[in-house]
Amino acid sequence: MSGSLREFLAPPGRRRRLLQAAAGLVAAATVAGAFHLGQVRAGHNILEARLREQGLQEQLAALQAEGREARQAQARQETNALVDREACTQIEAQLPELQDKILAQQEELAFYRGIVGGPGQGGLRVQEFAQVALAGGGTRIRFILTRIEHAERQVRGQLQLRVEGKRAGRFTSLDLASLAMAPGSTPRDFDFRYFQEISTGIRLPADFSPERIVIRVMPVTAGVRASVESFPWAAGAGAQP
Repeated sequence: MSGSLREFLAPPGRRRRLLQAAAGLVAAATVAGAFHLGQVRAGHNILEARLREQGLQEQLAALQAEGREARQAQARQETNALVDREACTQIEAQLPELQDKILAQQEELAFYRGIVGGPGQGGLRVQEFAQVALAGGGTRIRFILTRIEHAERQVRGQLQLRVEGKRAGRFTSLDLASLAMAPGSTPRDFDFRYFQEISTGIRLPADFSPERIVIRVMPVTAGVRASVESFPWAAGAGAQP
């Protein structure tokens, strides 16, 4: 008889023990299988969690890099804006000085043109120029505008009278009309055939140091050219009281 048949025909007590042993083996195998399956699942979950963590770390690193680039770009923009503001501030601070230099050069050029061309270059001449100190600190400017060519017709035009000097250490050119002791008293036009006397009273600002008077003669009569003459300021004329 085979072993299985002998065990089946064994006494009931022994058969029961055999069945219990078989059941125990089945239970043990089930527990072992469940344990192994749990380990496999646990390992899979850990791997998945690690992969997910790695992905999150990569995303975090990318966001941090973008944040650094954004901060660097903002810092560059702020630096450029600061440099632009400082450059504008420097230019604005230097602009008045540059304008003064340009004006001084223009006035100097006109002055030397008048010297090189000589008085009366355009057929007109300033004669008998004089400065007279007035009571109260004013000054009277007086001269005669004449023709040195044949007086065959009237000559007309405009005068520009300016006083040049220093104000607060900077070159300044003032229109005599703005300094007139009586508003509207400074002649701006001329119209004569032989000569015309020009006279005006002015009062200089207390903080202004005059150096010379510049007289521009600008005829509108055809054939008569413009001219410029300059006269040094007389010491003591127009001193403030």
